[in-house]
Amino acid sequence: MPAVPLSQVAVQLRPADNVAVAARNLAEGMEIQNDGATLRLSQRVGMGHKLALRDIKKGEAVYKYGQIIGFASQDIPAGSHVHVHNVAAEAFERDYAFCRDCPPPPPAPPAERRTWLGYDRGDGRYGSRNYVAIISTVNCSASTSKYISERVRATDLLKGYPNVDGVVAITHKAGCAMQYDGPDHNQLDRTLAGFAKHPNVAAYILVGLGCETGQAIHLIEHQGLIQLDGSRKKPRVITVQECGGIRKTVDAGVKAIVHPGGSMRDDVVTEAAAKAGITLYLTGARHFAH
Repeated sequence: MPAVPLSQVAVQLRPADNVAVAARNLAEGMEIQNDGATLRLSQRVGMGHKLALRDIKKGEAVYKYGQIIGFASQDIPAGSHVHVHNVAAEAFERDYAFCRDCPPPPPAPPAERRTWLGYDRGDGRYGSRNYVAIISTVNCSASTSKYISERVRATDLLKGYPNVDGVVAITHKAGCAMQYDGPDHNQLDRTLAGFAKHPNVAAYILVGLGCETGQAIHLIEHQGLIQLDGSRKKPRVITVQECGGIRKTVDAGVKAIVHPGGSMRDDVVTEAAAKAGITLYLTGARHFAH
């Protein structure tokens, strides 16, 4: 029986791969034509499994998708089944600097340069939206964070802030029952800090329960969180336990967002707050510009 072209029975995902993936069950002894050479399968190769396209010496890298997927734990002759019995995982250096030395493209002529209306955050970040984020530090305060954003949306409080696109709650199902300062804790901190530092977030407050593992202070100190009003002070933190319940926490959260003082439209804010049953005091302080 003549040799079958490789493309009819298997897939070589990248030209540099030294293995191919069987497209169907391949019988022992089958001859396969590849790159001018004939491979003879030394054993059956099941559909979806790998076969060696050339000899792979012990310790040599096995390539699939153009990437190293392991190293030969023994000599692997061409035409052999490549699997866990002859491939092992080993540590190796990865080149994450791909295209690092590629020069930047030349600037476009002034007439061809494009611009867009955005918000300059003053530190190299530019946002296309202007949101206020209610960031929950733990699942236990997720509903409270949503109540704060819903309270603001359900009233006319944002009429005094025409440049604010909305108030959004950032919630999740973690924050407690995990190792303090462990991998899960730090991953959650990085994720929440990513929202706080997002260019589309103009201001934020942190809302917690109070007794969670994912304490706000850990998030603030490890991720360098600050208020976004230029003061570089620590951000506002509100907890359900310190406020004395969910209702009081919601009131405190709304006040932290719409606290008047110096705005040309403070009358609109205070009037809307009064309709919503929230008492605001004119103190001259605010948590973000409006």
